[in-house]
Amino acid sequence: MVDYDVWFESLPGKWPGVVFNNRGICDAVSTDLPPEGIPAVMHTPRKGCYHIHKMINSFDAAIAFYGSVDNRYNVVICPRILVLMDKDTFESTLTLDFLSYFQDHSQTPEGEPSVTFQVLKWAEVDDGVLYVSNAHRTYASMSNESNGYITAIDLNTLEIIWRSRSLVSNSGNFLLLDDVIITGYGFSNEEDFLYVLDRYTGEIVQSVRVPTSPDYLFSHGNSVYVRCYSSDCLFLLK
Repeated sequence: MVDYDVWFESLPGKWPGVVFNNRGICDAVSTDLPPEGIPAVMHTPRKGCYHIHKMINSFDAAIAFYGSVDNRYNVVICPRILVLMDKDTFESTLTLDFLSYFQDHSQTPEGEPSVTFQVLKWAEVDDGVLYVSNAHRTYASMSNESNGYITAIDLNTLEIIWRSRSLVSNSGNFLLLDDVIITGYGFSNEEDFLYVLDRYTGEIVQSVRVPTSPDYLFSHGNSVYVRCYSSDCLFLLK
């Protein structure tokens, strides 16, 4: 489907994220340069060079994802570095590298990223906890179903509070609503579901089948709008 931009424009509110350095048709909310004060490129002590991929306006922080453009497409395919920033000044407060989420169960051409790299998909910060989703871009069978997680991290200790079971979150974002997290998982020839997780344990408390893979979720009032691969869904919260 190519009308993602129509779906984003029809939402009854502002989408909380923006994508850079990616020409994918699904990333309809995009622009060329980040806001003033936020580096478009970051360098690491070991001479790493990472380009900004996404910014998220979360509850308690601004969040930026960075990744390498060292591929034939010259775009960020595998964002892996997460930077937390002050929402007002954009001053960096924490940088985390998710390289340890790398999975390599497939043969990958030299110079290309692994198709089972657990890329950063979305993140939220609320009440001292970082919630982050990771997923790769191919069939779950390619990684022995090690795909599609949400992890809760204590920002005071950087310890993992919980990690969800696999195959619950490869959607472009998730929703943090009161005591639950609403997310989605689906792919070609795999089951397509929305999942409601307990915010404090990561356990699944409800699942709802959807027509095709859920790509984006947006909440407004008691409504949850879901953009699926080939259809749009609307759910009412109770």
